[in-house]
Amino acid sequence: QEEARPRTCRSPIGGAAMLRTVSRRLVASSGVVGASASAPVAAGLRGHLPAARRCLSRLSDAASSSDDGTRNRRLWRWGGSAGMLGSEADAEVSKEPLLLDDVRGVTLAACGSSHSGFVVDGRLYTYGSNKYNQLGRSEGDLKVPGIVPFEEGAPLVTQAALGACHSAVITEGGDLWTWGWGGSFWYGAGALGHSGREGAATPTRVEKFVALGEKVKQVACGVQHTIVLTEEGHLYATGKGDFGRLGRGDTRDEAEFEEIDYFQQANDSILAPGETTNIVKVGAGNNYCAAMSSSGELWVWGRNDHGQLGLGEEAMGDMYSAESYPRLVRSLPSEGLRILDFTCGEHHLVVRTDSGALYEWGGRTWLEPHAVPIPEEHREALQNITKLEAGEKFSFALCADGTLFSWGSKASGCLAQGPDCLKIVVEPTPVPSSTFGHQKIVDIVASKSRCLAITVEDEFTA
Repeated sequence: QEEARPRTCRSPIGGAAMLRTVSRRLVASSGVVGASASAPVAAGLRGHLPAARRCLSRLSDAASSSDDGTRNRRLWRWGGSAGMLGSEADAEVSKEPLLLDDVRGVTLAACGSSHSGFVVDGRLYTYGSNKYNQLGRSEGDLKVPGIVPFEEGAPLVTQAALGACHSAVITEGGDLWTWGWGGSFWYGAGALGHSGREGAATPTRVEKFVALGEKVKQVACGVQHTIVLTEEGHLYATGKGDFGRLGRGDTRDEAEFEEIDYFQQANDSILAPGETTNIVKVGAGNNYCAAMSSSGELWVWGRNDHGQLGLGEEAMGDMYSAESYPRLVRSLPSEGLRILDFTCGEHHLVVRTDSGALYEWGGRTWLEPHAVPIPEEHREALQNITKLEAGEKFSFALCADGTLFSWGSKASGCLAQGPDCLKIVVEPTPVPSSTFGHQKIVDIVASKSRCLAITVEDEFTA
């Protein structure tokens, strides 16, 4: 059966599309310079105007104060799912990217299953579903971006990751902060790592790493688990333990972060035999994890019902298959291929190798790495990929020249290929630059069916 978890974690939200419409209305009513005023405001949205006006003012002020060259970085959103939010029917659905008017100076962004966030001037803004306090704020209109309050004097946010019912950020100095749903008797541990099942309505520092004297370098969130990599090279995980997703050899829940010590004694490397495994990147999907070493090898663990672990026919990818210890994906290094980067989708993985090829597996399509077909006319551009991203049944590859490629299921609502694209796009296909106003894309993030892209408005692509 489907894994038990809080059903309301999937609740959709309304946010950026409304923000765009509201901000246009504000332009018409208040004379704000720099945005279109052509779109009317639906009667049902008039109550959001005061909150939107305050939010846009704060965002504009924050961006204006930035002097590090990020002032012209804009944010676009698309994807989402329809449904109910409280008693009000609300849908955040857009199959084409929409610019968040008056949001400028964005340095990084993150998507969760039903909420999103971005950073301006070192401060985090969130919007979306707040059923489990995953926004980290309760004041103002939650459907438009609002600033997340931290303790006075807290350092600036340098990295963010969002799950289904929780959120996590790293601040300058390597502190980890988490908030949201803390767990329950019926659904198991949350993914906050605060040693209990109490939720947190606002960002709360994870004191364990302070006590250990370790600085957190990376964080990734699954639906109900969190994994981190410290600057010392140690891996820790917390949250729901079923299917072995915490990588500790069992299926127990962990209310606080516990170390994954497998790599301290691992001897299964093919490309660097006899050497200590040095993990340089971690990732998390719905209910599984992945870790990449400096030698270019990938270890995976957790649930394998979609074949997302890429272990081939031995694992079969049935609804009960899982790995509770990290397992090396052997097929690629066995062919002498080194992995340069990877991304975890909801139920599939995409990797880039030193041969210039892309491989993917999972999604109940491939049980082991399968080469992604590359169109000959785009082969050169796809040799310069700067980032991979994936959600549920779709994938992205962002190239150095700002070209964004997408492939997967049209039904995901995230391909941004227009209404006439194929139902299944097999090959990486460039998203028309006109979709983003010909602005150069410098970052892309995705999770489940939500997408955000950062562009530079004074740099253009053909």
